[in-house]
Amino acid sequence: MKTIELVHFIEWKKIPDEEVEKTMEQAASWGVDSLVAHPCWGMKDESAPGYFEKCARLLKKYGFKTPACHAYWGKENDISPADPAALETIVPRHAAFLEKLSTIGVRSYTMHIAMESDGSTPWKTIAQAVESLLPAARRANIILALENGHENCAEQKRLAEFVSSYRDPFLGVCYDTGHAHCYGDREWKRTLDILAPHIVTCHLHDNNGTFDDHNPPGEGTINWGEMSSALKQLPRLLHAETESGNWGRESWEKFVEMWNS
Repeated sequence: MKTIELVHFIEWKKIPDEEVEKTMEQAASWGVDSLVAHPCWGMKDESAPGYFEKCARLLKKYGFKTPACHAYWGKENDISPADPAALETIVPRHAAFLEKLSTIGVRSYTMHIAMESDGSTPWKTIAQAVESLLPAARRANIILALENGHENCAEQKRLAEFVSSYRDPFLGVCYDTGHAHCYGDREWKRTLDILAPHIVTCHLHDNNGTFDDHNPPGEGTINWGEMSSALKQLPRLLHAETESGNWGRESWEKFVEMWNS
């Protein structure tokens, strides 16, 4: 079984600027050596040029790798907007951020896709965005990882088929354990089985099978021994990302214990 790097998520948008360095120093003292890069670094850099570079210098100072990043997200940023014309603004922002992320070693870029109000997914719009972004992803050497949401199994199959149709090494899937587990104790396994060949990164967090609580392992009903074993066998998995709302030392240690067991 191959060794998969565990990358720790910290919700940097909730950390005051004056506390960023202290937070990195603390994480390093816990034994964290890889952090998930955060979209707020790019967003802040748009209004305060130099912010991203400041974060990059701190990462280097404390010896952190940053192999994973979540894309800009929300209605104004997701690649499934209600009006496809919005992609004219959305795509260039993502492309510019990918270029910045390439300078700090990011390898996967997790992107939200969203269902329409009628439960369908706007695959035509998503395809338009993906095709526009793939050249930037190739230049940056970063894989676009489309994230499973709370969609039913039929839509997860569509996601797998969509990624498979491209046969492109720079397009894959981010498997979110909490999203997959929201509809019952075995939904995580069904979703994992569907998406398995395409998963390049994963967001790890727990819940009780009914709501996306973003808990650390053990604070929910996921069978982590079974899940972590299955994840480590995925052919394309580059790394695993923690994504608990609690990103402190105790939470990190729970993830490490789970992942190494």
